[in-house]
Amino acid sequence: MDYGFHRVLEPPGVIPQAAWKVDSAPVLLRPTEVLLRVSMLNLDSTGMAQMHRAGRDIGAQVMDIVHERGKMHNPVSNSGGVLVGTVKEIGPVVGSGFTPCIGDTIIPLVSTSTIPLHLDSVQRIAGDQLLVEGTAVLFDGMAYAPAPTDIALPVALSILDISSIVPQVYRHINPGQTVLVLGAGKSGATAMAAIRKVAADARVIALDPDPAALDRMAALGLADVTIEADATKPEATLERVEKATSGALCDVVFNCVNVADTEATSIICARRNGTVVFYSMATRFDKAALGTDATDNDVRMVIGNGIAEGQAELALGLFRDRPELLGCFGESKEVDWPESG
Repeated sequence: MDYGFHRVLEPPGVIPQAAWKVDSAPVLLRPTEVLLRVSMLNLDSTGMAQMHRAGRDIGAQVMDIVHERGKMHNPVSNSGGVLVGTVKEIGPVVGSGFTPCIGDTIIPLVSTSTIPLHLDSVQRIAGDQLLVEGTAVLFDGMAYAPAPTDIALPVALSILDISSIVPQVYRHINPGQTVLVLGAGKSGATAMAAIRKVAADARVIALDPDPAALDRMAALGLADVTIEADATKPEATLERVEKATSGALCDVVFNCVNVADTEATSIICARRNGTVVFYSMATRFDKAALGTDATDNDVRMVIGNGIAEGQAELALGLFRDRPELLGCFGESKEVDWPESG
């Protein structure tokens, strides 16, 4: 595995994800690198929400971040996204595990907060996605998925951006449990669909401030109970969850929101010795750790890994089995995106 230390500029000696700035020169600097021609970015919802709040042109903000840091790593939300591109050049000693050929379109399963990225332009924006021109560098051993041929590329990119949540569900959900999902957006909907697949008899509670999103979860059969509530208000939210569970609370809580200050709600809505999976990039893990002290609730807390074995196949397979779920990822369908890099 090439960890990319040689591309780090500030501070030296750390992995690229932890670096403030990396060298994004659009050439191979090591024979273990792969150069991509990048055509699309899919930004994570936490970072995109932050940039909307900043009030400046999104494309200009992205260009500024990439120019300053050499990667798409939002300095406020500390988050990135995923990209898609075509293979432009393959280093001569890249391992046999990298099977694409020159010209193949791939989606790295690695955050853009890690990948050296050079952007020439941002051409169009739709939802969380940007049509761009640029280059990116992969290091030997980084996970990737071939662009699927049976799912529209923008939709596949959205799915793969949050694909690691599917194996997280499979690891932490058991039949018969009561599961609370905070957030009924893309990652929340995917989590609920995965719960249905691994534990059909689980009782799923969807919580979101948007009634339309909750209606969609109910209509798709993903949620048994919906609660319209603001997860940043733990007292009011707890009352609603206690009522929905007759005071028993939840065996597992999946935090899939894109706003800050939902750690306490996640903790107090879980039963003692239950599990809380913090998949949200808005999570402050110091708040989560100290939140258990403050509430005296001994729960198991799990960081939602950004990478998990088999995540691309599991996530895409989930949506192939239930194509009606693709509508949750369809905001870019009517935009004239290219079908390949």
